[in-house]
Amino acid sequence: MKIGIVGGGAAGLVAGYQLTRNGHQAVVFERQESCGGLAGTVTVGEQELEKFYHHIFTSDEAVINLLEDLDLSGALVWKTPVSGLHTGDRLYPFTSPLDLLRFKELSPAARVALGLLVYRARMVKDWRGLDKITAREWIIKKAGAKVYEKVWGPLLSSKFDRDADRISAVWLGNKFKLRASTRDKITGPEKFGYLQGSFGRLYQKLAQTGGQVHCSREVKRIIPQNDGSLLLETPTGREKFARVIVTTAPEIMLNMIDGFPAEYVSRLKKIKYKANLCLMLELSEPLSPYYWISVTDPASPFVAVIEHTNLVPVDGYDAHIVYLTRYIDADDELYRAPEDRVVKVFTEYLKKLFPAWNKESVKKTRLYRARYAQPVVATGYGGLVPGYHTPVAHLYLACMAQIYPEDRGQNYSIKTGLEIAEIAGKK
Repeated sequence: MKIGIVGGGAAGLVAGYQLTRNGHQAVVFERQESCGGLAGTVTVGEQELEKFYHHIFTSDEAVINLLEDLDLSGALVWKTPVSGLHTGDRLYPFTSPLDLLRFKELSPAARVALGLLVYRARMVKDWRGLDKITAREWIIKKAGAKVYEKVWGPLLSSKFDRDADRISAVWLGNKFKLRASTRDKITGPEKFGYLQGSFGRLYQKLAQTGGQVHCSREVKRIIPQNDGSLLLETPTGREKFARVIVTTAPEIMLNMIDGFPAEYVSRLKKIKYKANLCLMLELSEPLSPYYWISVTDPASPFVAVIEHTNLVPVDGYDAHIVYLTRYIDADDELYRAPEDRVVKVFTEYLKKLFPAWNKESVKKTRLYRARYAQPVVATGYGGLVPGYHTPVAHLYLACMAQIYPEDRGQNYSIKTGLEIAEIAGKK
């Protein structure tokens, strides 16, 4: 069959790759100039580098298996960098569970309660009950108000902004479970994986082997035909397909097609996304010894400081790479602000965190914005998650909003692409 795919991110490219392997004719349409979605890259020095920070975990089997299939596994390296937590005007090491025992912002009893909460999350098999309570309620009940106030409350606020108090315990519980699964031992450090040369290599190879891929061709309309086929309308004309897979956010799909039942439209419209601001700094000298620093100060304009070159060598970038990331509502003034203002706000606060940092070390700044970066997994989200089949025959939806109860990420987007290829490719 000839199958059209809207969106050239991880799910779309993987679907195209798998459909092609299964003997179908796959055609991918991407509105951006290049593919990869949130894993899209830019040239820094002599290397390609993700616009938005990326790594994988040892439990990310879908990514690891795909790299093997594409003969790229030899370029996958595993590191155990140090992580930190900035809270109460101090930076604490937070690489292993043993660091939690030294975390003086909490009482000894609260430290134990937090550790037990994370440990017990690994044992939960059925998360449906947690879909009905908020992460705030769950943490306070299981670990106490101080744990929420000092650690998870500020982090949830930085991640979900004005929706923080609505976030389901399912989302946070599965975060605990995922991070715990990346340790060799309960008390050991986490391992992070990175593809030498960037994960862009993976998506470039998928684009080369996954049928036809058209970048800079935005799909404007999806038009169902009486014979069950669908037309995709782009600026260059219309093309007919037996099946169509949409990998964009549900809101974008709704703007492409008319005729969905009112109940289906209403359900999709309830799925809210946070946008993301990601500032990449190229520095002439290192900022810190940490790879990942979570920032809990409510006044902070970013939730994390990610020093990429503390995960991989500086060689090739000709700079020390630091990402500053913020999840934010798309209607927030800062998200819509000019780039120079965002850079000013971010770097001024970075100076507060690191008073000894020399701002003159900034060689270059690059600001990237993603409108659909993180679904808001509020209580009851499990009842909103749409299936792959839409009410229109032969039209499928496969996007990060359907990744549940796990959190969105490369691994699950790849898994989504594989699953939708099998479903859409059936006669």
